[in-house]
Amino acid sequence: MKQIGALVTIAAVSLLAIVVGLVSSQQSEPDEADIFAHSAFTQIRAPLTPISSYISHGQISVNYIKHISDTFHDRFAYTPQEMLTAAWLAEELLAMGYEWNDIDIQAFSIDDMRHITYIAHIMDILLFIERTPFVNLGIRTSEKSQNIILTVPGQSEKTIVVGAHYDGVFFPGASDNASGVALLLESAQRMLIQENYYTIEYVFFGAEEVGLLGSYYYVDSLRQEQHDNMLFMINADVLLDGDELFYMAGYDFYSSPGANHITETWDYIANEVNIHHGFSLTPLPWGVFGPSDQLAFLPFGHTAMFLAGLTTETIGDIPDGDITPHMMDMSRVLHTQQDDIHYIMETWPDKAKNNMRAFSLFLEELLLAKYT
Repeated sequence: MKQIGALVTIAAVSLLAIVVGLVSSQQSEPDEADIFAHSAFTQIRAPLTPISSYISHGQISVNYIKHISDTFHDRFAYTPQEMLTAAWLAEELLAMGYEWNDIDIQAFSIDDMRHITYIAHIMDILLFIERTPFVNLGIRTSEKSQNIILTVPGQSEKTIVVGAHYDGVFFPGASDNASGVALLLESAQRMLIQENYYTIEYVFFGAEEVGLLGSYYYVDSLRQEQHDNMLFMINADVLLDGDELFYMAGYDFYSSPGANHITETWDYIANEVNIHHGFSLTPLPWGVFGPSDQLAFLPFGHTAMFLAGLTTETIGDIPDGDITPHMMDMSRVLHTQQDDIHYIMETWPDKAKNNMRAFSLFLEELLLAKYT
């Protein structure tokens, strides 16, 4: 499922230059060298290759969350700050040791979304964007958001897609969704010294908060061969909004989430991780229909998992059946000024460390397992 060659490599380098140039011309930001020299990554590695073997799972993620929350707040879709975040992500992957040939920068405008017909409500989403006060941020339908795609080849052409959106709303966005981005960055770094059987695509989605546009665009761009080769998709979003660690899995978009040999393997892996590490990873099948990027994959029959750290203390016991609480009902800081890593760590001192350790270990086991 390798998606890029020399032409795309040149385009990616050009886009990065455009991004940095656009940001520097529109707002007072540090230059490219300053941005990447002071990244969380460079503060925690010395040297790179052994780091994953002696730093405990989750620690790398927490450092990334701090950096993203502090540096790239207000990274709203289609704004210079979102593009700056995308440029930093690409540079971070290069700093780890990946090459441009491993990375694809998939740019898309709001206008580019108009041809996507499998989403019944896509025109409603685009109309909403155009008619809301978002335009006061300088958003134009011709401006670009971007998906950053890292491909890690495996022995098999069967592909696992792991996604997280990096855009946000008008807050630091530590839980939503620096946490998911940080999880993917840590996983990608650890995978440098792992023997992965399946090909892995890490996709950092843009423009999620305005209607899952990045994930819809990514799925729409896939060829039939790529759909056929996709083993499953894992989405990480809102990992710090509660102490309860949920994995929400299914594959049937039109009724209740179905189980198959993949979801059964996931249940087995979760149980093993819980036993050996003392976690409480909990299945929540109906959560796979929650409002995040895994939704773009379900209409095509792909098996998907949604990872989230939420709470049920505000709604009581999790209900049975198809009635699902809204994500806001199971969160504490989502889409508020309190979605800041410093507030979260001061209010719940161990949550970031515990949640990210659990999700990091779980994700690694999911990626290294064999699915037959």
